[in-house]
Amino acid sequence: MSTPVTAPTPATPAAASPQAKALARTLAATLSYERVRTILQELVRVPSPQTALLEDEPQLREFIRVALVPRMSALGFTRVRQDSMGNLIAELGPAHAARTLMLVMHAMNQPPSTMPDPYGATLIDGTPHGLPGEAVLGKGASEQKGTMAAILHAIEAVRDAAIGLDGRLVLLCLVSGETGKPDAIKHVIEHEGVRADVAFVYGNAMQLQLGNRGRVDVNVTVHGAPCHSSRPNEGANAIVGAVELLRRLGEAIPNTRAHPGLGTAWLTCNGIESFPKSTHTVQGQCIVRLDQRLLPGDDPALAVAAIERVARTLDDWPDPISGKPFRCVVEAGAYMYPSLVTEDSLPARLLQAGCSAMLEREVGTFYGQSAHDQGYLNHAGIPTANFGPGEQSLAHTDNDMASVDKTFDAARVYAWVIAGYLGAAPAFDAGASSR
Repeated sequence: MSTPVTAPTPATPAAASPQAKALARTLAATLSYERVRTILQELVRVPSPQTALLEDEPQLREFIRVALVPRMSALGFTRVRQDSMGNLIAELGPAHAARTLMLVMHAMNQPPSTMPDPYGATLIDGTPHGLPGEAVLGKGASEQKGTMAAILHAIEAVRDAAIGLDGRLVLLCLVSGETGKPDAIKHVIEHEGVRADVAFVYGNAMQLQLGNRGRVDVNVTVHGAPCHSSRPNEGANAIVGAVELLRRLGEAIPNTRAHPGLGTAWLTCNGIESFPKSTHTVQGQCIVRLDQRLLPGDDPALAVAAIERVARTLDDWPDPISGKPFRCVVEAGAYMYPSLVTEDSLPARLLQAGCSAMLEREVGTFYGQSAHDQGYLNHAGIPTANFGPGEQSLAHTDNDMASVDKTFDAARVYAWVIAGYLGAAPAFDAGASSR
């Protein structure tokens, strides 16, 4: 989930074409506030928490099996499968269509934590929480499951409107969502060979997210030599080595690179742990955990290599007291690619066309701070943006909820996006730009 780093741009009036308006009227007859509320509650009631097993958590596959797979045939999907990771891949429309739209959903939500009734899907008044009308309370509602409900009802609406699709719709539900790494979506694209012209990933605030920074996690282990702290001259204090490492990193990789919308490519130390875990002992090992943010065009491997070059300068550097040398080992961890599309990109124009037709306005745009699967998809050559009814301020809290009004509006927009782009008489001209 992403918090805007800049104020959203003002929504500007956009006149939809007569064809776009006609499609909107057709879809309006099959869209139901009550139905989207029911779907949202049904999804929240099936647990799909993040655990220490991450993507291997059995409850994620069970969520897909119980909450999603039975819906697929009813929605018209003729090619439905789960890959070896458990990701759901469902396809509707001609297999070799000229146009393909990918909608990416995620099964994994935050664990229940201290939330009293995390899977109750209780219907409450959203206004005390800054939301319009009714809201559904439950884990994952404010992030993954709000957009998921909107997408599922959007497909129902297109089906019920009897709109024929010449294009191919690819619906994914990944066994990820909270892991901070692209393994699940990468498996679908690279191992299963799934491709699309354009894709959307869940979002928040009913605004169009154009981009975000990426991230790579790096662990640097500084090796010294332990000894009793009454005789520091006999060891090599790994904590001293770690402090020197951070000083050198600050000089060699200053926090000066920035993007005007995405912000700074911060290098941040977010953890230090030393060993052995004993009293009165000069520490022989110190692990320094780093978070390197990435800007568009940055390669995670090259970012790790830059940190390793600095760490290598600490090899054989003498402990200031004993003169004994230090040694560093660098390990790359999880990463997420940065993401950036323009307002003139295919996903941005398609989404705004849907908003103009269904909401009679364009929505604001912003750049997020968090990284998710949109970065990998853009890296893989599939133009991707984020849109949905999520609420960043409520995510990961005991007030995790989604507005039914906003979820319904998101369903309206996604229905138009599907029909407008993939319909036999498409209401959206992919080659034209209104900007």
